[in-house]
Amino acid sequence: MALRILGKDDAQDASQEVWVRVWKNIRNFRGESAFTTWLYRITVNTCLSLRQKEARRDERELRDEMPYLSEPTGGDADPEAAALNAERREQIEAALVHVRAEHRAALVLRHMEGLSYAEIADVLQVPDGTAKGWVSRGRAAMLVALAEQNGLHRKREAGG
Repeated sequence: MALRILGKDDAQDASQEVWVRVWKNIRNFRGESAFTTWLYRITVNTCLSLRQKEARRDERELRDEMPYLSEPTGGDADPEAAALNAERREQIEAALVHVRAEHRAALVLRHMEGLSYAEIADVLQVPDGTAKGWVSRGRAAMLVALAEQNGLHRKREAGG
């Protein structure tokens, strides 16, 4: 989850922070929801918090620089398929950067983690309708970003 929200560079730090928070707060787990829901909530909150801190820092330090997009790791046996999958992952990661944090979290929970809207609402602590809306808006923003990427790619290939 942290990898999908934050990317390769920050996911490890976030994961460590999540487990520190779980360890410190395990006594507060009341069992009103599934443990996985509680864990997702901690993970999403930690990732969003880290992303906000990073955004504020980046605004101060790197106003004009483009964010770095890390290389995904490949594990496919077929080199051509691995290259296509890596390219597709890069496109999705690059597009997700343009999605608002809460919409991105909802989108990742729905389409990458396979959670239901009710589970997403529980994790993000919002009403079901809000969870559905965030997933929908996240999907729309990602599709726009992907379309813009493809348009720029075609323009470059055409020499313009």
